[in-house]
Amino acid sequence: MHFRWLAIVAASGLWVGCGGEADKALNGYKKASLSSKADVEQWAATSSAPNVYVAANQVALLLGLTGIGSGTQDTSCPAQKKDGTTTTFTGGCTDENGDEWFGSMERKLEKEGSENATLTYKDFGFHQTTSCSGKSGKTKILFAGTASVKGADTKQEFDLDIRMDVSGLDEDSCVERTDSGAWSYQGTYEGSSELTGRRTWNGSGRIGTSELGVVEVETKAEVVDPSECGDEALSGTTTIKSDGHTAVITYDGATDCDESSTVKSSLDGGASVELEGVSCTSATGPAISAWGLGLLGALGLMRRRARR
Repeated sequence: MHFRWLAIVAASGLWVGCGGEADKALNGYKKASLSSKADVEQWAATSSAPNVYVAANQVALLLGLTGIGSGTQDTSCPAQKKDGTTTTFTGGCTDENGDEWFGSMERKLEKEGSENATLTYKDFGFHQTTSCSGKSGKTKILFAGTASVKGADTKQEFDLDIRMDVSGLDEDSCVERTDSGAWSYQGTYEGSSELTGRRTWNGSGRIGTSELGVVEVETKAEVVDPSECGDEALSGTTTIKSDGHTAVITYDGATDCDESSTVKSSLDGGASVELEGVSCTSATGPAISAWGLGLLGALGLMRRRARR
């Protein structure tokens, strides 16, 4: 796997931005390869609006701040300080799992009691001691940038400007590796206010990793309803573009709900082919916590935290 798992946390847009943490990183990445079925498969499971939303909120997910699932984090570390509608999380401590936190994150609510908020990451994250074939090392994950959600209960808008840096022992080679991923993305989700309800997702932006490169993506009318199909989206499309190539992913769970999470895809206007493993990863589904925790599978980081 090496660090190719970071493809899971990439998302794209239809423009080249400037100035934000994500754009600074993405502008330095190469154009991703998108010329083969294997390339399409690599990006298909990572580029839809709900995938992007969950992936860019991994640390907030652990702290229980996204409404996606319950947090597993020690409430005393990182330290929390509330001032009106603003809560600041500060590192410089070791939590009950033995993980060392650093940097800071600020959560500013739109108003008291609201779920609408802006999260600002200032090199915020944690590291822990890991081992690989008897070799010991530090695995580190760091976030910088902002993520915000606003709107009514039935329709919310989100804006992501997030860079993630990761370092640690590669689980296959046991060699120290470093990589980064970034999301510059805007989108909406509307429908049920319940986590297990029906929602429709739209969004576009740029995503990428320092190893795989950057792609542009756009999701249109992706409908997710775990009560109807818990393995894949019911309908809608995601378009992925890079270096003159265009792939279109079509979700078909409404007519072909398959445990292997199948979708239809086409590359550069060619014949439609079926891909497997493009799971239903909406933030409305009960399996989202498990999916989010699996994002860092190459390092085993999130899985180890989840088992504690």
